[in-house]
Parts: sequence; C-alpha cells; structure tokens
Amino acid sequence: MGKTGFSVFAVAALWAVLSPAGSAQSNTLTLFGSGSGAFETPPLASAGVATATCTLNRATVEISCTTRVHNIVNLTAGHLHVGGPGTAGPVVLGINGLPLGSSDDFVHSWTWRESDLTLRAAQGVLKMADVFESCASGNCYLNFHTAANASGEVRINLCPQGEDTRYANQFYLINVCRPDR
Repeated sequence: MGKTGFSVFAVAALWAVLSPAGSAQSNTLTLFGSGSGAFETPPLASAGVATATCTLNRATVEISCTTRVHNIVNLTAGHLHVGGPGTAGPVVLGINGLPLGSSDDFVHSWTWRESDLTLRAAQGVLKMADVFESCASGNCYLNFHTAANASGEVRINLCPQGEDTRYANQFYLINVCRPDR
C-alpha cells in the first residue's frame, strides 16, 4: 500500500474511532413522561396525575409500557394517540387490562404488538414503524379517560429518555422533544 492509500486508511480508521457513538441506530428506545389534566387539549383542572415509561423495540416490533396513575375517579379507557404536545391526535393503540371503573391509584404494565394497531391512513399510520417514528420524535401521548372527562382526564406526553444531545436518540437520530438541540 502506498503512502496515499495508507493515509486515507489511517484517517478513516481514526474517524471511526473518534466519531460519536450516537451515529448508530439502536433497536430499543425508552420514552418517559409525566402528566395531568393541564396537558389535555384544552387543559382542564383535575386531581389526576400519572407517569409512564415505555420501551420501543424495533427487533420485536413491540411497545412495552408501565404507568403509575394517581387520583383518578371512574376510569373508562386509556389509549396511545399520535400527536405532538398541545395537539389532539387520533387513537392508534388501546390500553388493555385497565382497572375500568377504578377510583384509586394504580400501576399497570402492558405490551402492544402490530396486531393491536388501529390504522390511521389519513395521519400516515399504516404500520407499527409509523408509531415508532412518531413516538421517537416526541409526537405521541398516553391519555386516560374518565366518566367526568370522556375526552381525557390525564395526558402524558412521551419523550425519549436521556435527550442530553440530539444524538442521544439513537433510534431515529431525531429530537423533537428538545428542538433546541
């Protein structure tokens, strides 16, 4: 190998070692959010509050979530919607196994698969990968509904966890939850 070939090889090897780890895509992404009636569209006064952690898994095409909901009265439903903060979006996944009628605090865990998806062609949701992309960019939310607030009582906007830099989101290398980055 000549000097030129060796120099190109050395520069390429050095670049590979020094380039940020965030440039490779990961198979999982963890989302986190906390919410209340203040995040509903329009906002409402409610004692209900909640937190959620969800993991998107590209390899298994699943979303696994755990929520902690407090001060809810007469729970009627829960869903995942696509839509950014401050906008109402369509339901794409229903939360099964909720303690419907509950008027207390609860913790609930579940997993969604592609077969659970409600297609929304008008919004571009045709497969689970479309939901992954929306959620990875901060454009999805969980919503818990009650008899008193059928359109939603507690909204949790979900954002990628560990968003210290744009490249912390290794799932799609985008960051809408923190657009300043």
